[in-house]
Amino acid sequence: MELQYMKDQLETEQVLQAKPTQVTVEAEAALPGGLREEAKVYFADASVSVQSGEMSGSRVAAEGRVTFHALYAQGDMRHVAALETAADFSQSLPLREETPSAAAGAVRPRAQVQHVSAKAFNGRLLLRAVILLTAEAALPRTVSYIRDLAENKDIQKDMQVLSLQRAVGEGEGQMLLREEFDLSDVLQVKETLYASAHAQAEDIFGGADGRATVTGHVEIEAYHTSLMPGRPLIFTRHTVPFEQTVNLTGALGSQMAATTSVRDVAVLSQDNGDGGRLMRAEVQLFTEITAVENTETEVIRDAFTTQGETMELTRQHVVFRSGTINEQTAESGKLTLVLPEGSPRVKTVLLGFARPILLGTEQKGAKLHADGVMETTLLYMTDDSDVPVSVSLEEPFHTVFSTEAGQEAALQMSVSQVDVSAVTGDRVEMKYILHLHAFGVNKTHADVAVSAVPGEVKQIEKGVALYFIQPGDTLWDIARHYRMAVQEICRMNPDLSMQPAAGTPVITYRR
Repeated sequence: MELQYMKDQLETEQVLQAKPTQVTVEAEAALPGGLREEAKVYFADASVSVQSGEMSGSRVAAEGRVTFHALYAQGDMRHVAALETAADFSQSLPLREETPSAAAGAVRPRAQVQHVSAKAFNGRLLLRAVILLTAEAALPRTVSYIRDLAENKDIQKDMQVLSLQRAVGEGEGQMLLREEFDLSDVLQVKETLYASAHAQAEDIFGGADGRATVTGHVEIEAYHTSLMPGRPLIFTRHTVPFEQTVNLTGALGSQMAATTSVRDVAVLSQDNGDGGRLMRAEVQLFTEITAVENTETEVIRDAFTTQGETMELTRQHVVFRSGTINEQTAESGKLTLVLPEGSPRVKTVLLGFARPILLGTEQKGAKLHADGVMETTLLYMTDDSDVPVSVSLEEPFHTVFSTEAGQEAALQMSVSQVDVSAVTGDRVEMKYILHLHAFGVNKTHADVAVSAVPGEVKQIEKGVALYFIQPGDTLWDIARHYRMAVQEICRMNPDLSMQPAAGTPVITYRR
């Protein structure tokens, strides 16, 4: 028997992920006062941005920058000031899977700050950040496969439909978002110290010119010194919409995914002439867009002959991209914080800061259960002093998100809109919004037939046979064993379902 078949090219992607790697980044800066002046750090924060990523063999090289902010006092502990400095880093991350030495593809490194510490020493501020680096790389992959066998009444075919996805276009861009805000004279703002920001992409649409536009908003939280009695530190919140257009290399595809992050924030306030102050803010946004194409391809899962020579199929196991994960969701949360023993009692809470550290997740249906530890810092005033007090605590949290991101997604968490209030002298209630960003790709495994040749001739037993279904058996397995068509088995067993239970008797008959 001569086997005739049609071959085709399966265009897909091999998506590789790097092993999560912790990196410690350190920086130091000179304090403006004298070496002998007492200095105290009230709070330290950091943000991280990855500037570039490149794949070399089985590793990904990533470069980026960590920007530090610190609230501190020097000399007079009642006067809080802010300091900003930055440090660059470079790190090599090993990929989870082996790759050809000459492999090259698109790389997306990502980073998240996990912990920040700072201390004042000999007129200098020593800062340290622990960041978690991850990365994924997409390699184009072509598989030559059997699309179909020539029609032959002696050949039975089992077909399957593969839902594939591949990136057909991508782009990135930066924009500087500028805005001005009036600070009410009721706030009695003396100086604006620094600000943090959180970007949320909401919509994305493409145009015929090969460009894509992302819209969303940025939430800015600014921290100020104030002349209000008993409140030397205050904060204000501001929301700014944005619209950013990015040039795409390639096609727009059938769908697009966008991620917008904040790379830097700068704020400055000055008198507006009416008793209040005007705050100017500049936010540097970075947007990444990926356009993908979804296709369905029918391939042969299995095939056999019903008489004469057998058929031997060679299969290749293929792991391919089947979907894109890019989901952002948020849930509100609340914690009751108990001050460490011996801490001064709270009169007025000034500021509260929180950073989530994700420890584990579990997907239950359409809900993702997340457990972690919230690193918190409280700045507050007491009854017997006009010097702020700073206390740091760690509190476990459990949050349930409405998402089906699944176990293959990489997850990043952040916190915004932190509000704190004193419950008693040693207890503080903290309310916040916990943001979850899930990103990555869905993968599907399949065995694809790549060649077929005739095998040995096997004698077919004639007559009636009674077979009892074994666990895991399918009708295709039985048909292949007896070299019969599935339709013929169903004709002889009209009450038989397509997924028969173990122990079910099946009658076969060969003339």
